[in-house]
Amino acid sequence: MLLLVLIALSSCNIFSLRDTEFPSEEAQWNDFTSSWQLVLQNLHYAYQDSRNAINYRRIFTNDFRFQFAQQDITDFSTDPEWTNLQEQDMLLNLHAGFSDISISLEALETSDEISSNSVILYRSYELTATPKDPNREIVIARGKLELYLTRQNGYWYVNLWKDYRSSGERTWGLLKHENG
Repeated sequence: MLLLVLIALSSCNIFSLRDTEFPSEEAQWNDFTSSWQLVLQNLHYAYQDSRNAINYRRIFTNDFRFQFAQQDITDFSTDPEWTNLQEQDMLLNLHAGFSDISISLEALETSDEISSNSVILYRSYELTATPKDPNREIVIARGKLELYLTRQNGYWYVNLWKDYRSSGERTWGLLKHENG
């Protein structure tokens, strides 16, 4: 019996040497957001790499608010706004259901308002999310946003995020609501 066990174990190469596995690359993240551009980069990183979902809340001030598009509040009964904790939970849920999320932000004709301690950015956006379930369709959210950033103790954070619907499209806020 012992002889049979030894033969079986030797045939499955359990005792042979194997190649080492290299550790995966670390998730990209800017720990020190010394410019508002680094905050935007972290926003992209948080959506693109699920390992950054735990860092996501770090881009917001403690009193951060996300304001849903007025049409989404009316048409889909979304909350009027929510906090950085709700944002964090939403992103964890979003990454649980989607394998690939990409964001495109484009400057609008409205000029950004940039000063030494605050920034207001006006952008159109497109977010594309590929579901992990192959039976579900790719989700695309389009709209416009205003991001209000503030500098505190030398680092930049998002203080307020306003979402706006464009021509009947699914908004980023609606996607957040569905995954919140």
